[in-house]
Amino acid sequence: MNIKAYEAVCRISDDEWRNIAVDLTRHALSVSRRLRWRTRNVRDLPGGETVESIPSKAIEKLFSGERDWDPENEPDITKYLMSVIDSLLNHLAESHENTLMTIPPEPDSIDGPAWESGSSKRDPASDWLVPATRSPENLLIEQEQTSLEDRALELLMDECGGDEVLMKVLENMMDGYKTSAEISEAMGIPVKDVYNATKRLDRKLESVRKCIADEQNAAVAERKRV
Repeated sequence: MNIKAYEAVCRISDDEWRNIAVDLTRHALSVSRRLRWRTRNVRDLPGGETVESIPSKAIEKLFSGERDWDPENEPDITKYLMSVIDSLLNHLAESHENTLMTIPPEPDSIDGPAWESGSSKRDPASDWLVPATRSPENLLIEQEQTSLEDRALELLMDECGGDEVLMKVLENMMDGYKTSAEISEAMGIPVKDVYNATKRLDRKLESVRKCIADEQNAAVAERKRV
């Protein structure tokens, strides 16, 4: 680690590091959702990695000097580490383990190809491995997922409705603001207030997850009775 980076890191308190870690984990999860994984799980990634381990790996690369941070040109360490996370996740998505193909069918096979890539990039030479059209089953799954996400957002809005600061923080997140510092600047409130709001948001999200799970279990039970 260069001397400027070392001095800047030394000025970061333990509390600030904990808050940075929260922002980084949220970012890792957001990026992971946009990629495609053989594990079919946005949290548990190939190579034994998780959305929690990737931020730790980014910080390790900073401390080891493998990533050379320049605080003068990039003063926001959180945004810098987010860029490192982007790189790590994209590299992992394009890794051999994640893109390794199972035995594929012939191009004119009536069976869907048993292939899954973590990369959003396509190679024209292997485009025949990708289904030309989505099956009715896949379309139904996508529709159900969209419906589930809409329901989760509806519940989250209801949960946050009585908390004006939290609602504003949530709106800023949905508008694309990633770090607590960015949200703080956009809202004109202390960054500490943003950190406190994100802690409340975590509790609200847990409540929403429980409600969604209860609704799904109830729906399954109802279908069994019919």
